[in-house]
Amino acid sequence: MKKEHGPLETTSLSAIEHLLQHRPELIRSLRVAARPSARVDRIETLAKEQGVRPTRDPGLDSGESAVALLIAPPPVELKSLLSSVESKKRALLVALDHIQDPQNLGALCRSAEALGADALLLPKHRSATVTGTVFAASAGAAGTLPICTPSGLNEALRQCKEAGFWIVGSTLAEDSTPLEKMPDFEKVVLVLGAEGEGMSELTEKLCDWKVQIPLRGLVQSLNVSAAGAVLIYEILKRSGKE
Repeated sequence: MKKEHGPLETTSLSAIEHLLQHRPELIRSLRVAARPSARVDRIETLAKEQGVRPTRDPGLDSGESAVALLIAPPPVELKSLLSSVESKKRALLVALDHIQDPQNLGALCRSAEALGADALLLPKHRSATVTGTVFAASAGAAGTLPICTPSGLNEALRQCKEAGFWIVGSTLAEDSTPLEKMPDFEKVVLVLGAEGEGMSELTEKLCDWKVQIPLRGLVQSLNVSAAGAVLIYEILKRSGKE
């Protein structure tokens, strides 16, 4: 997984608390305000219980109340990921095509992890990387959601097809249909395209089915992270994984 310039750190209390509860090994160090709030005091207690030694930093009193220096979790290899879901009757992978905004990436990680997707496919090229900003926007989910970083998305999608997955793309193209008309595919790769541009032409050609969210208001588009959350929920609901 690519690293951001400078230290990988977060000041998000939600992210820090989530990681302490589920992946404390990803926290290299933790600094808290010398006069912590009740919530930071709880985080400090949890850290000690998990073997993370927090240090009191007077310099944080007037600014952020906690700072965690993180270790980036290693990405999951695609072959290993496909092997891990091979025996499952149903599975959902979320693939991102050139998503470059870290806030959107973080929000998508949060939705995918919270709603029960099996993993995220995040290509190495022309994509946002997992940074402290992403950890914060994901409320820590970027540390607990399996993330695969293939060199090329299209080749990864081909391998998913060979493993029995149906490729479903989110697009407003004329041949896309409302989600409720999609067949009940048991294993799905949901592809979400770039902000404003959608999926690339080659990626769209790999899709077995194209879906869109019916919109009833005057605004006829959704932010990619909002659209992703709706589609992930509906696909998992249809599959009985809600």
